Amino acid sequence: MRLVTAGLTVALVIIVGGLVAGGLLLSRAWGPAPAPPTLDPRVQLTVTPLATPVGTQTSPNPTPKASTPGTTPTAGMTPTALSNSTNPARSALAGVVQVRTPNGQGTGFAWQQQGTTTRILTAAHVIADAPQVRVITPDGQEHPAHVLRVNEHADVALLEANDTGGLRPLPLGSAAVLEPGDPLYVVGYALGADLLGDPTVTRGVLSGRRVIDGVACLQTDAAMNPGNSGGPVLNERGEVVGIAAWGVRERAGVTIQGVNFAVTIEQARDALGLP
Repeated sequence: MRLVTAGLTVALVIIVGGLVAGGLLLSRAWGPAPAPPTLDPRVQLTVTPLATPVGTQTSPNPTPKASTPGTTPTAGMTPTALSNSTNPARSALAGVVQVRTPNGQGTGFAWQQQGTTTRILTAAHVIADAPQVRVITPDGQEHPAHVLRVNEHADVALLEANDTGGLRPLPLGSAAVLEPGDPLYVVGYALGADLLGDPTVTRGVLSGRRVIDGVACLQTDAAMNPGNSGGPVLNERGEVVGIAAWGVRERAGVTIQGVNFAVTIEQARDALGLP
């Protein structure tokens, strides 16, 4: 009798164990699917393109240049990176001004000096309908200016200011000799007072020549932003070949990038009757 009871107990244990194991298998096979793995919200994958700043590129085998007496090349930078040939915007900074009106602000640059009077070129829309115009020179001084000539169709204007100190007229070049792909530099007070200090310098190429509503323009991918209007566009020798005017930001709901325009310096001089 004891043997029968023991046998029944063992059989019962085996049967119950089998049922439990089977239940576990069925729950795995037919139960709810496990939740998909989730990313830790602290993990972020980003790709940030970095542009090479102007003046930091070096050639594979740079040719050393003689140092100016009394100066030492900066460590980690070749002497060629300090020359105006690789940074034509450097010498232009002394001739660029911020143009301010009660309606807004833009950029201008010195065209001609006669005694203590400086004549400044800018864009017409920068000073449009302004009761008063002021220019801020590179030394931070503010000077009243008055409008001498305006051509709204070509979007260029000529200002005059007195006692502008060391403001230096920029050399003028020729837009007519440029070819697509030639480097261009835009100098101006992008975003105005939001970016204090020196004007912003951007670099690109001549993307093409355009005649827009009868006005000769240079198309470039060099960045232009609000506040750049009226600033100089320079060739690789640091000569002014255009005046920053506008950029295309959107067309038929599509965002446009790198399509900016400058009035050629020849067109500006002709429109204002300048020699």
